[in-house]
Amino acid sequence: MKKHFVLKQSVLAVALTLGSSHIVLAQQAAATPTATVYITGSNLKRIDKEGAQPIQVITAKDIRDSGAATVTELMRKVPSMGSDVNLDTNDGGFSRGASTASLRGLGSTSTLILLNGRRMTPAAYADPNKGNSTLYDLNSIPLSALDRVEILKDGASAVYGSDAIGGVINFITKTNYQGTEVAARASANDDGKFARKGANIFWGKGDVESDGYNVFITADVSNRDRVKRADVKDIEFETYQQINGRFATPYGSTVSGVTSFYRESAPGSKNFAVNRTNMADRLVTRTTCDPSQQLVGATNMGIVPTSVFIGRTFCNYDTTQFLEGIGDGKDASVMTRGVLKLGQNAKAFAEAAYSRTERAYTGAPITIGQSATTNFTSESVGQPYQTILEIGHPDNPFPDARASVGHRFVNLRGGSKTLSDNTRVLAGLQGTLGSWDWETAVLYNQTTKENTDYGRLYLPTLRKINAGATIASISADPSVGHDVVSDDKASILQWDGKVSTQFGQLGGGAMGLAVGAELRREMIKLMPDPVLQRGDIFGLANTKIDGERDIKSAFIELRTPFLKNVEMDFAGRVDKYPGIKTNFVPKVGAKWTVTDSLALRATYGRGFRAPALVQVTPGGAQFFLTNIADPRRCEPDEETPRDGATELDCNKSAAATGGANPDLVPEKSKSISFGLLFSPTSYLDIGLDFYKIRKEGEVALGLAADALKNEARVPGNVLRDPNPANWVRDANGNVIQNSGPLLMVKTPWMNQGATEVRGVDLDVAFRKNLGEWGTLNSKLTSTFLDYYALAGTAGDPERNLAGTSVGYADWNLSGNDQPRWKTSLSSSWSHGAHAFNASIDYTGRVSLLRRYNREVTYDQPFCQYGTRKDSDAEANRDTSMPLYEAYFPECSINSWTRFGVGYTYTGIKNLTLNLNIQNVLDTKAPYDPIYGVNTSAQPLAGYNEGLHNPYGRYFQLTARYAF
Repeated sequence: MKKHFVLKQSVLAVALTLGSSHIVLAQQAAATPTATVYITGSNLKRIDKEGAQPIQVITAKDIRDSGAATVTELMRKVPSMGSDVNLDTNDGGFSRGASTASLRGLGSTSTLILLNGRRMTPAAYADPNKGNSTLYDLNSIPLSALDRVEILKDGASAVYGSDAIGGVINFITKTNYQGTEVAARASANDDGKFARKGANIFWGKGDVESDGYNVFITADVSNRDRVKRADVKDIEFETYQQINGRFATPYGSTVSGVTSFYRESAPGSKNFAVNRTNMADRLVTRTTCDPSQQLVGATNMGIVPTSVFIGRTFCNYDTTQFLEGIGDGKDASVMTRGVLKLGQNAKAFAEAAYSRTERAYTGAPITIGQSATTNFTSESVGQPYQTILEIGHPDNPFPDARASVGHRFVNLRGGSKTLSDNTRVLAGLQGTLGSWDWETAVLYNQTTKENTDYGRLYLPTLRKINAGATIASISADPSVGHDVVSDDKASILQWDGKVSTQFGQLGGGAMGLAVGAELRREMIKLMPDPVLQRGDIFGLANTKIDGERDIKSAFIELRTPFLKNVEMDFAGRVDKYPGIKTNFVPKVGAKWTVTDSLALRATYGRGFRAPALVQVTPGGAQFFLTNIADPRRCEPDEETPRDGATELDCNKSAAATGGANPDLVPEKSKSISFGLLFSPTSYLDIGLDFYKIRKEGEVALGLAADALKNEARVPGNVLRDPNPANWVRDANGNVIQNSGPLLMVKTPWMNQGATEVRGVDLDVAFRKNLGEWGTLNSKLTSTFLDYYALAGTAGDPERNLAGTSVGYADWNLSGNDQPRWKTSLSSSWSHGAHAFNASIDYTGRVSLLRRYNREVTYDQPFCQYGTRKDSDAEANRDTSMPLYEAYFPECSINSWTRFGVGYTYTGIKNLTLNLNIQNVLDTKAPYDPIYGVNTSAQPLAGYNEGLHNPYGRYFQLTARYAF
């Protein structure tokens, strides 16, 4: 028969999270002795269900009632989760295909992910963006295999080591399962969009205690449908049309398969910039396309008023057909686990798991333009490419000047595909020897990633244009396109061992002691396509890294119950990383049970995060910077080009390189929590916890803005076109030295800045037996962010930016949105074969006012968007949305509330049917101006992906049958 495990219906319930044996705290009759259990964040067993640390438990029932289809969706419902996560809905650039978690908004690198109490390997990425150097991909964890999720919302480096600064999320799979169960599920919104379907099977045999063994295996398959961005309607679609011009016209791009030609400004200058004053002589466009594709440029298309295409007929290319609300996805996984008793005092256990994730993203065919494009080899910047048609070239329409072009290779496929495989194998022993409990295991976890960029340009063929070949002949040449394939992998090989015991006697009982050690080898190898490595691919950055390191760790924990109602926990951990000073971090916790219904608790700990392997291994990411306002070629308003420049210099794309820094040191943190646990009745639990985490010496790339600002002092970090013919002039007509077009910026990794968060967590659990009317259970989980401060570099002023979009509130910073309130409330009523549940989820508003610029505090904050005013403290307000303040006078992203319901029926033998409806009232994702259109007038997502979703009213039906 199938074994059922029942957790107490409380967000404050706790259970085993470390080790491979999953002892569960079950509801016990009063006369039944309470078993000792492991509690998240400790290697010591205890009797009390509540320790000194704040923990949230998401049970299997919670998972079912949530309506979440993936682990990622489940984590997005957690109020303590930040908005700075990675999502696999769209092409995420460097983190393409990955989904991550970020507790307290401290970044994916500061949230440690565990599977059954042990580390996962970081995914095979080298994302240069802040907080993304270490990515634990949630896609490799099948939601259907989970028994529960335990979230330690406190710094935990003293127990787990590096990366646990913001907290720990432990995904715990089912165990000791017996029987067979099959399930199928399907979901979509009320428009039939965002459809998913999947199926899974469980099989298990044996009871560990009575039969001496248990083995189970589970498999899961699922897929999701692609949704065009234009079909995503459960957002403020009309508001985006009216304010941003998003999908307001058929406009896609002025660059199509019909070539445009640009005349060189002066012989040999390689400057093909054209403006409205000289476009009659320097620009040739043709309209040989179908009349249905012809448009006349206008500002309502999002084309800037200074564009040469305003009032000009051109061949439009519909790039919007390739934009996605979500890309195609396929997932498959299989997992097995076995436990074998070896006598009365020992067990052997083993786990094996494999998962495959496939994500496909569409994209428009590639283009070439008039500016020089930087190309990369695996080691450095390669030979740039710029299309230059010499006088007499068969395509050059200018008889006395060279020309460049704007052209799209419409015959080539765009887009990308990411295929990730994750393999995990674990084997170990555990048992008891005298008064000692012991456990040891070996873990190997590897992830591989094959990333394909379709239809990239092969430079040896492309360069033939400059040698006299026609664009038409090159477009028809099969060798001009190349699908670039990378081969990446990362892994960990780990041995760990620990022992624990009780000894001595204090006023509250015996002391507890645990000691352990861990040896871990980390490896990452990112190998770009050989054609890309040698510099033969047009305009595509690459990352080549091949490194490994060995980490040695040891820990100790001590529990001291000084009195029956007072206990303290002490923990310390030593970690040794190559080339880095041995790191020791301590943690202390205390709990005072004032009465049977009231307890106070507190923790203090230090934490660290070692530099990621990709940050200390030679190589590193190459990338392109976008939306740069070049201060040498653009006026201070960041919109007006200087004499000799163009509007592109105020919205520049340029190459950039990071690079390993062997002098990096670990990030350091301090965390404090204190709170109370109050149970005024047997059916009501209340937890209130204050938290504070401060992280210093954050490892991040240097800022391009700083490199440009300090160009005169450190010129080696900025590379420009050295041709004096392309230098610009100031307002007095004086030539600005070394002011050629920007080509590259160097931004190496460095320890810089700090982040501090403070807030309050509220957890309430209510459960009531209603007799013949069934049972009622309710949970409230809420997080209030009281303080969020970010310093870009050490010594910068730190101000409270909670409730704001950080990068706007302080113009000097780059940061995410930080709403003050996030809340989840759920209730369920069970009566016989029927169970009903309902939920309310709330995300608070976010201000878009600008208040500071590093050391400057504005006398009058002003909105980032709208019409420029004389009272604006800075001249660079975004004026592309003049109607914004008329629609949103408070200059903020509105709050968002969703109401969900569900029903479960078990009246047919062995069959369980579940219907879940999320966002029953079909509340649209709030308008956020930054996600309207980009600077090329291309429609963006239409919602803030870190805070909201575009699903609208969403239905999920699940059927489960047990044999």
